[in-house]
Amino acid sequence: MEINKLKAALYVRVSTTEQANEGYSISAQTEKLTNYAKAKDYQIVKTYTDPGISGAKLDRPALQNMITDIEKGMIDIVLVYKLDRLSRSQKNTLYLIEDVFLKNKVDFISMNESFDTSTSFGRAMIGILSVFAQLERDAITERTRMGKIERAKEGKWQGGGNFAPFGYRYENDILKVNEFEKIIVQEMFDLYLEGYGTNKIAEILGTKYPGKVKSPNLVKGVLRNKIYIGKINFAGEIYDGLHETFIDKKIFQNVQEIYGKRANKTYKGDYNQKGLLLGKIYCAKCGAKYYRQVTGSVKYRYVKYACYSQNRSLSSKTMVKDRNCVNKRYNAEELEQSTIDKINKLTVAELTSTTNLKLLDNRKTIEKEIKNLESQINKLIDLFQLGNISTELLSSRIDNLNIQKNNLEIELSKLKKVKTKKEIESKLQTLKDFDWDTETTINKIKMIDEFIDKITINDDEVLIHWRL
Repeated sequence: MEINKLKAALYVRVSTTEQANEGYSISAQTEKLTNYAKAKDYQIVKTYTDPGISGAKLDRPALQNMITDIEKGMIDIVLVYKLDRLSRSQKNTLYLIEDVFLKNKVDFISMNESFDTSTSFGRAMIGILSVFAQLERDAITERTRMGKIERAKEGKWQGGGNFAPFGYRYENDILKVNEFEKIIVQEMFDLYLEGYGTNKIAEILGTKYPGKVKSPNLVKGVLRNKIYIGKINFAGEIYDGLHETFIDKKIFQNVQEIYGKRANKTYKGDYNQKGLLLGKIYCAKCGAKYYRQVTGSVKYRYVKYACYSQNRSLSSKTMVKDRNCVNKRYNAEELEQSTIDKINKLTVAELTSTTNLKLLDNRKTIEKEIKNLESQINKLIDLFQLGNISTELLSSRIDNLNIQKNNLEIELSKLKKVKTKKEIESKLQTLKDFDWDTETTINKIKMIDEFIDKITINDDEVLIHWRL
C-alpha cells in the first residue's frame, strides 16, 4: 500500500543579486532545498521565488501566492533555506508560523537552522531566533539614528544637498551661503518688520524674484527657521551649527514676538471677526479684497461688503488697487445668507472636478514611490547585515533616500487635502449636522472655509470658487 507523500512548498528569497556571493542565490537555495525534500521523500508541489525583495514586509508576490495555496489546502509543509529568508521581522515571522502555517496544519522547516515546527522544541527555538533577527535590525536603525545625532552635535546639517534650507547650499558636508537667496531671506525679515503679512511678502518677492518665492508657506518657513541665526534643529533638540549666519539674532527675536502676537490676536476667544466672509471676497474688476463697511447710527446701522479700492479713508497701497473701481456693494447679511444657502445645497458632483481626479492619481503615484524608497532602505539594511557595505556607506545612502522620501511626503501632504468621493460624501454629511442658527461665529467661519476657497464679485455676478 502506497503512503501519501507530504506536499512540500519551497520558499526562496534574495533581496539583492550580491547575495549570490554569500551562497544565498536563487539557484543555490533551490538546489539545496530540492535535495533536502528528496532526502525526506517529500513531494515538491511548487517553488515560490521572491527575487530582489526585502524580507522586512509581507507584501511579497510569491509569499502571498504561497499563503493563498496554503489556505486552499494544497501544502503540508514549507521549506526554507534559512529563517531570515522567510522574514526579517519578529512580528511577521511569528504571524506566518502561528496564524498561517500552524493554523492551516502546515509544518515549517528551516534547513540551515535544523528547526522543525512539528516539534514543540522547534517552535520555541524559531520564536527565539526571530527575536534576535528583529533585535539586530533595530540595532542598525538605532546606530544610524545615533550617528545623525552625533552629526547634529557637531553642528552639521542633517538634510543633505537635495534639501538645503532656502538661502544655503550644501557643500563638503556643511551649509554655505547662497548669496542670491540670502538677499531674498533678508528682505523677507525686513518686510515682515515693516508690517507686511506673509501672503503679501510672497506676492511682492514672487514678482521681484520670479520662480524663487512661490508661496506664503516658504515665507512662513523662513521666518520661523532658527537656521538663520546659527542653530540646527534635529529630533526635537537645538544644536549650534557650523554654518555662517546672516540674520541678526535681535531681528529674528523681534520677528518671533510679532509672529506670536499676530497668531494670538487671530485665534483668541470666539474670534473678533464678525463678518463671516471677510478675507474670502475679491473684486473681479480691480483685484482688491472686499471689506466689511459699517455706516449709519447705532439705531440705523448699515453693514455692507465693499471693495477696498472704494475706501476713501484707506491710504494703504497694498489694499487699494484702483481708486476708480465702481464694483457693486452687497448687504452683508444677505450675501452671507445666500452663501450659506449655496453651501447647504452642495452635491458631490459640484465638489469633484477633472483636476481633482488627476491630483488623486498623482497622490497614488507619490504613495507608490514612497513605498519604493522604503523598500530600497530595507534592501540597504539587508546588505549591511550581510557585511556587503560599511556603516558609513549605509548611513550616506539611507540619508539620501530619506531626503527623497521627505520631499515626496511634503508633496503628499499637500495632495492629502484633495478629497476622494468618499471623503467628500463624509464632508457633506458633517454639513448636514451643522446648525447655522446656534453655532458660534468662529465655527461658522471654519465651516465656510472648509468648502470655499474664495468668492469673486463682478457687479451682479457672485462666483463661489469651491475648495475641491
